[in-house]
Amino acid sequence: MADVYDSLYPTSGPAIDSMITFLDELRPAPASLLELGVGTGRLAIPLAEHGYRVHGVDASPAMLAKLHENDPTGGITSSVADFSALVVEERYDLVLTALNTFFMLPTQELQISCLRGIHDALADGGAAVFETYNPQNYHRLSEATTQIGHLAADALLLDTIQVNRQLQSALVVHTILGPAGLRKVPEVSRYAWPAEFDVMARLAGLRVTGRWAGWDRSPLSELTEKHIVVVERQNA
Repeated sequence: MADVYDSLYPTSGPAIDSMITFLDELRPAPASLLELGVGTGRLAIPLAEHGYRVHGVDASPAMLAKLHENDPTGGITSSVADFSALVVEERYDLVLTALNTFFMLPTQELQISCLRGIHDALADGGAAVFETYNPQNYHRLSEATTQIGHLAADALLLDTIQVNRQLQSALVVHTILGPAGLRKVPEVSRYAWPAEFDVMARLAGLRVTGRWAGWDRSPLSELTEKHIVVVERQNA
């Protein structure tokens, strides 16, 4: 996915600006920031340009190679790691897990393990921020659904979504049609309802301090597209 990731997700625009404003109000730059699932630097690069001291973690060496292509000045440090078993030497003022990355961990056990790693990675007074999709948006799908969009002027993207409600899992198969032919990239996520997330956070020594429908802190509703959740250490 590293070669098409930046085409799938915006690297600039109002959504990125709103995220930076949200984080700046929470813990302003030049705070230290750890991004889990940093990918190609879609968020890390504008955050570093804003003044944050950013370290990114990703399980994909190809993603990190693309990150450093996009960041020729070397403003972002990175490491290859499985963030479900997160071990860091430094502690951070902010930990960011954006764009459904947390739900990419396929079991409850791995999600709790990730939260425990985040607990240990937070500096005193630090906060962790999660951006996830609203579980209801997938959970209500009773049969396979296909969405079609343009990836580029000469490429088409077809997303086929299948949901297992009992396992709270969603399989999204990205089918890319372009000059190089056809390619399929599967993506599995395991969604957690807010009440379950709150319990998992408590088990990891964390507490939820805020939940909104967007970076603009708009209130949640059943039709909300995403959830923005802030957690801190329980003893903070």
